[in-house]
Amino acid sequence: MLLATLRLEHGALSLEETFERIPHLEVEAERIAAHSTEWTMPCMWATRAEQQRITEVFKEDPSVDDIVDATAFDDECFYQVEWSDDVETRIDAYLDTGGSILDAEATADGWQVRIRFGARDQFDTFRTVLTDWGYEFALLGLTEPNEPRHLGGQLTDAQREALTAANSYGYYEVPRAISTRELADELEMSHQNLSKLLRRATGRLIDETLTAAADTESE
Repeated sequence: MLLATLRLEHGALSLEETFERIPHLEVEAERIAAHSTEWTMPCMWATRAEQQRITEVFKEDPSVDDIVDATAFDDECFYQVEWSDDVETRIDAYLDTGGSILDAEATADGWQVRIRFGARDQFDTFRTVLTDWGYEFALLGLTEPNEPRHLGGQLTDAQREALTAANSYGYYEVPRAISTRELADELEMSHQNLSKLLRRATGRLIDETLTAAADTESE
């Protein structure tokens, strides 16, 4: 198994026009699916811009076919979208190489994606697809875990610390013993940053347990 982290130009995925018009925007895809275009990256968290402006630009971006849901919170906005046929075609081609998109986030510099491949030849095929279509990309990291189900190695130090603190302060108790904003104050970080760390950390744990187990069972 290979875990590859790449930076892709916006045109290789989506939202190219959006970032041309709102270059300071930051987008994080929340829901990632391994083998289905319909459920790949439809849910996103957007920050550093007003919801009205983001919604306006999303509606005019040719990569977005429809906005299914839009909800504003204190310092971030949640969107569920339907992608255009062009975006679905690109994602289909990437998934056809055998790769599983684990997470993705975008800034003005492009999309940073983490993809799991079952074998080296799948990764090579993925790079060939990008090259043949003329998309620029940069390989930021390529690892071949000796223990693919060893979860701790897949979390960053900041993510691990955020999860540990959240559990220690009773964030996951029912009812919660502490709110996200209160926990952020305890950790001396912004509510937005803590929320992002917890989402990413939880997503990675799910990827390395449920998704990995499902992939193994299907082989």
